[in-house]
Amino acid sequence: MKRWLLALSAFAAAFTPVASHACPLVNGHPDFNCDGKINIVVLGDSLVSGYGDTDNDNHGGYVLRAQNKLDGVSVENFGVPGLNTVDLLLRLKKAFSGRSNKSLADALYEADLVVLDLGRNDRWFFGVPRQTQRRLQKAAAMILKDVSDKVGEAPLVVTAVLMLPNRGSQGPWVLALNQLLEASDSSEHPSDLRFDYVSKRLLSSDQIHPTPQGYRALSEVFVRYVNKTYPKHVRSFRTDADKDGLYDQFEQSRFQTDPTNPDTDGDSLLDGEDPEPLIP
Repeated sequence: MKRWLLALSAFAAAFTPVASHACPLVNGHPDFNCDGKINIVVLGDSLVSGYGDTDNDNHGGYVLRAQNKLDGVSVENFGVPGLNTVDLLLRLKKAFSGRSNKSLADALYEADLVVLDLGRNDRWFFGVPRQTQRRLQKAAAMILKDVSDKVGEAPLVVTAVLMLPNRGSQGPWVLALNQLLEASDSSEHPSDLRFDYVSKRLLSSDQIHPTPQGYRALSEVFVRYVNKTYPKHVRSFRTDADKDGLYDQFEQSRFQTDPTNPDTDGDSLLDGEDPEPLIP
């Protein structure tokens, strides 16, 4: 009996998952900042906060629905009704300076992916779509710089192509902004989260905010982006030359491993699978 138990224990140990640094994958999702968690931050206006989402008391919207569909991923909603790009820049400046919005700064410091989904409110206050596009670019640059300065590594910042409203002159104005965003899309500064693919027939009676069905459609676009498009962007920013499961840029700085040697300590375990990858 004792011999049988020992054999069973050995068999179980052989098939027990090895402790990992969880980089580059966590629950199947790329861990962009290699901290063992997947954190997504969504910045936006009342559409992001979920106004008109009568299934959830006018809160949550597509962000809440995406959170419920993305296992092991934190999706934080920083939607503020009425937010425009001028206000966004002020909020970011105050958050990064420590004057206010500490929760926003903390979320951005831990983010793998940041989504900017706003600009539609600028129609009423701040001129032409080109100015709004430039402020969105400035907001993205501010996030990249300030987060990198604070924690040493910036998140991936994506600007969403907006769901089109259907109210008066706002629709054509947002369409013009969307065209600028599409034209500026690049691997370094993605603008390819295409909420404009969601039909305007899913807008509520105010012709700006989605119905619950519209929010569900937006969440499907968002989840598909996180599962399919986000990993493609990560591959363009992160390399793993020795195929050991750790991003090259973090091997020496975070794990003190050799980015050219998949088994730094020579124990027959890849560095990304090894709970103790260092040479003693």
